[in-house]
Amino acid sequence: EEPNSPLNAQQLTIFRELSARLPGVPRSLANSGGHFLGSDYAFDLTRPGISLYGGGPFGKTIPDIYQVATLKAQVLQVASIEGGETVGYGASFKARNPMWIATLGIGYADGLMRSFGAYGFATVNGERRRLTGRISMDLCCLDVTDLDVAVGDWVEILGPSQPVDEVAHASSTISYEILTRIAPRVERRYMPS
Repeated sequence: EEPNSPLNAQQLTIFRELSARLPGVPRSLANSGGHFLGSDYAFDLTRPGISLYGGGPFGKTIPDIYQVATLKAQVLQVASIEGGETVGYGASFKARNPMWIATLGIGYADGLMRSFGAYGFATVNGERRRLTGRISMDLCCLDVTDLDVAVGDWVEILGPSQPVDEVAHASSTISYEILTRIAPRVERRYMPS
Protein backbone atom coordinates (compact mmCIF):
# COMPACT_ATOMS: atom_id res chain seq x y z
CA GLU A 1 0.00 0.00 0.00
CA GLU A 2 2.95 2.32 0.56
CA PRO A 3 5.37 2.20 -2.40
CA ASN A 4 7.90 4.56 -0.82
CA SER A 5 8.00 2.90 2.58
CA PRO A 6 11.48 1.87 3.77
CA LEU A 7 9.84 -1.34 5.02
CA ASN A 8 9.62 -2.57 1.41
CA ALA A 9 13.41 -2.77 1.02
CA GLN A 10 13.76 -4.19 4.53
CA GLN A 11 11.23 -6.95 3.82
CA LEU A 12 12.93 -7.71 0.50
CA THR A 13 16.30 -8.14 2.23
CA ILE A 14 14.83 -10.43 4.91
CA PHE A 15 12.95 -12.46 2.30
CA ARG A 16 16.10 -12.97 0.22
CA GLU A 17 18.07 -14.08 3.29
CA LEU A 18 15.40 -16.56 4.39
CA SER A 19 14.64 -17.95 0.95
CA ALA A 20 18.37 -18.52 0.29
CA ARG A 21 18.17 -21.21 3.00
CA LEU A 22 15.61 -23.11 0.88
CA PRO A 23 17.24 -23.69 -2.51
CA GLY A 24 14.96 -25.09 -5.20
CA VAL A 25 11.75 -23.94 -3.47
CA PRO A 26 9.68 -21.56 -5.65
CA ARG A 27 9.57 -18.09 -4.13
CA SER A 28 6.73 -15.57 -4.04
CA LEU A 29 6.95 -12.25 -2.26
CA ALA A 30 4.82 -9.85 -4.24
CA ASN A 31 1.18 -9.19 -4.97
CA SER A 32 0.15 -6.56 -7.54
CA GLY A 33 1.64 -3.74 -5.51
CA GLY A 34 4.94 -5.50 -4.97
CA HIS A 35 5.15 -6.46 -8.63
CA PHE A 36 4.90 -2.82 -9.65
CA LEU A 37 7.74 -1.91 -7.27
CA GLY A 38 10.07 -3.49 -9.83
CA SER A 39 11.62 -6.76 -10.93
CA ASP A 40 13.55 -7.14 -7.65
CA TYR A 41 10.24 -8.07 -6.01
CA ALA A 42 8.98 -10.53 -8.65
CA PHE A 43 10.89 -13.80 -7.91
CA ASP A 44 9.30 -17.02 -9.29
CA LEU A 45 5.62 -16.23 -8.77
CA THR A 46 3.57 -13.08 -8.36
CA ARG A 47 0.08 -13.05 -6.85
CA PRO A 48 -2.24 -10.96 -9.04
CA GLY A 49 -3.98 -9.21 -6.14
CA ILE A 50 -6.09 -6.14 -6.94
CA SER A 51 -4.85 -6.08 -10.54
CA LEU A 52 -6.92 -9.21 -11.19
CA TYR A 53 -10.01 -7.08 -10.53
CA GLY A 54 -8.89 -4.03 -12.47
CA GLY A 55 -7.50 -1.97 -9.64
CA GLY A 56 -4.08 -0.45 -9.74
CA PRO A 57 -1.70 -0.76 -6.82
CA PHE A 58 -1.13 2.37 -4.77
CA GLY A 59 -4.40 3.85 -6.04
CA LYS A 60 -3.02 4.39 -9.54
CA THR A 61 -4.69 3.15 -12.69
CA ILE A 62 -2.40 0.92 -14.75
CA PRO A 63 -2.75 0.78 -18.57
CA ASP A 64 -3.96 -2.57 -19.96
CA ILE A 65 -5.53 -3.62 -16.66
CA TYR A 66 -9.28 -3.66 -17.07
CA GLN A 67 -11.83 -3.29 -14.32
CA VAL A 68 -14.03 -6.36 -13.96
CA ALA A 69 -17.02 -4.82 -12.20
CA THR A 70 -19.54 -2.11 -12.92
CA LEU A 71 -21.94 -0.86 -10.25
CA LYS A 72 -25.00 1.06 -11.38
CA ALA A 73 -28.04 2.56 -9.68
CA GLN A 74 -31.34 3.75 -11.05
CA VAL A 75 -32.69 7.26 -10.75
CA LEU A 76 -35.76 7.09 -8.49
CA GLN A 77 -36.67 10.78 -8.48
CA VAL A 78 -35.56 14.07 -10.02
CA ALA A 79 -36.48 17.24 -8.14
CA SER A 80 -35.54 20.91 -8.16
CA ILE A 81 -34.27 22.73 -5.11
CA GLU A 82 -33.68 26.43 -4.51
CA GLY A 83 -30.50 28.13 -3.38
CA GLY A 84 -30.19 27.79 0.39
CA GLU A 85 -32.04 24.44 0.53
CA THR A 86 -30.24 21.38 1.85
CA VAL A 87 -29.88 17.76 0.78
CA GLY A 88 -29.37 14.70 2.97
CA TYR A 89 -29.25 13.90 6.64
CA GLY A 90 -27.71 16.58 8.78
CA ALA A 91 -28.18 19.15 6.00
CA SER A 92 -24.61 18.34 4.97
CA PHE A 93 -25.08 19.83 1.48
CA LYS A 94 -26.49 23.32 0.97
CA ALA A 95 -27.29 24.54 -2.55
CA ARG A 96 -25.79 27.88 -3.49
CA ASN A 97 -28.09 28.25 -6.49
CA PRO A 98 -31.20 26.53 -7.85
CA MET A 99 -30.32 22.94 -8.80
CA TRP A 100 -31.79 19.67 -10.00
CA ILE A 101 -31.10 16.68 -7.78
CA ALA A 102 -31.52 13.02 -8.74
CA THR A 103 -32.18 10.52 -5.97
CA LEU A 104 -30.48 7.19 -6.69
CA GLY A 105 -31.54 3.78 -5.42
CA ILE A 106 -28.24 2.86 -3.78
CA GLY A 107 -26.76 3.56 -0.37
CA TYR A 108 -24.49 2.25 2.34
CA ALA A 109 -26.60 -0.90 2.80
CA ASP A 110 -25.61 -1.72 -0.79
CA GLY A 111 -21.93 -1.18 -0.07
CA LEU A 112 -21.27 2.50 -0.72
CA MET A 113 -19.09 4.04 1.92
CA ARG A 114 -20.69 6.96 3.73
CA SER A 115 -17.49 8.94 3.18
CA PHE A 116 -18.05 8.68 -0.60
CA GLY A 117 -20.85 11.24 -0.32
CA ALA A 118 -18.47 14.05 0.56
CA TYR A 119 -16.09 13.64 -2.38
CA GLY A 120 -17.68 11.15 -4.77
CA PHE A 121 -18.89 11.39 -8.32
CA ALA A 122 -21.19 9.32 -10.50
CA THR A 123 -21.70 9.27 -14.25
CA VAL A 124 -25.13 9.75 -15.82
CA ASN A 125 -25.75 9.99 -19.56
CA GLY A 126 -22.03 10.34 -20.17
CA GLU A 127 -21.61 13.23 -17.71
CA ARG A 128 -19.64 12.92 -14.49
CA ARG A 129 -21.43 14.69 -11.64
CA ARG A 130 -20.83 15.25 -7.94
CA LEU A 131 -22.81 13.47 -5.27
CA THR A 132 -24.68 15.77 -2.92
CA GLY A 133 -25.40 15.21 0.75
CA ARG A 134 -24.70 12.15 2.84
CA ILE A 135 -24.96 8.60 1.59
CA SER A 136 -28.10 7.19 3.25
CA MET A 137 -28.89 3.54 3.93
CA ASP A 138 -30.76 2.98 0.66
CA LEU A 139 -30.30 6.23 -1.26
CA CYS A 140 -27.88 8.90 -2.35
CA CYS A 141 -28.29 12.10 -4.34
CA LEU A 142 -26.57 13.49 -7.41
CA ASP A 143 -26.40 16.97 -8.93
CA VAL A 144 -27.99 16.68 -12.40
CA THR A 145 -28.42 20.40 -13.07
CA ASP A 146 -28.58 21.13 -16.82
CA LEU A 147 -28.73 17.43 -17.73
CA ASP A 148 -31.56 15.53 -19.39
CA VAL A 149 -32.14 12.92 -16.67
CA ALA A 150 -35.34 11.01 -15.99
CA VAL A 151 -36.66 8.49 -13.49
CA GLY A 152 -35.41 5.06 -14.55
CA ASP A 153 -32.12 6.25 -16.05
CA TRP A 154 -29.05 4.30 -14.96
CA VAL A 155 -26.14 5.97 -13.20
CA GLU A 156 -22.65 4.48 -13.08
CA ILE A 157 -21.14 4.45 -9.60
CA LEU A 158 -18.24 2.15 -10.48
CA GLY A 159 -17.13 1.20 -13.98
CA PRO A 160 -15.29 2.41 -17.07
CA SER A 161 -15.92 6.09 -16.33
CA GLN A 162 -15.70 5.59 -12.56
CA PRO A 163 -12.46 3.61 -11.93
CA VAL A 164 -12.35 1.66 -8.68
CA ASP A 165 -9.16 3.47 -7.68
CA GLU A 166 -10.86 6.87 -7.97
CA VAL A 167 -13.91 5.67 -6.03
CA ALA A 168 -11.59 4.32 -3.34
CA HIS A 169 -9.68 7.61 -3.15
CA ALA A 170 -12.93 9.60 -2.86
CA SER A 171 -14.00 7.20 -0.08
CA SER A 172 -10.67 7.44 1.81
CA THR A 173 -10.01 3.72 1.48
CA ILE A 174 -8.47 1.12 -0.82
CA SER A 175 -9.85 -0.55 -3.94
CA TYR A 176 -10.24 -3.92 -2.21
CA GLU A 177 -12.68 -2.44 0.30
CA ILE A 178 -14.81 -0.86 -2.44
CA LEU A 179 -15.15 -4.18 -4.26
CA THR A 180 -15.66 -6.39 -1.21
CA ARG A 181 -18.29 -4.09 0.35
CA ILE A 182 -20.77 -4.55 -2.50
CA ALA A 183 -23.65 -6.11 -0.60
CA PRO A 184 -25.35 -9.43 -1.41
CA ARG A 185 -28.62 -7.60 -2.05
CA VAL A 186 -27.10 -5.88 -5.11
CA GLU A 187 -28.16 -7.76 -8.24
CA ARG A 188 -25.28 -9.40 -10.07
CA ARG A 189 -25.20 -9.93 -13.82
CA TYR A 190 -22.31 -11.91 -15.19
CA MET A 191 -21.24 -10.93 -18.69
CA PRO A 192 -19.17 -12.91 -21.18
CA SER A 193 -15.65 -11.60 -21.59
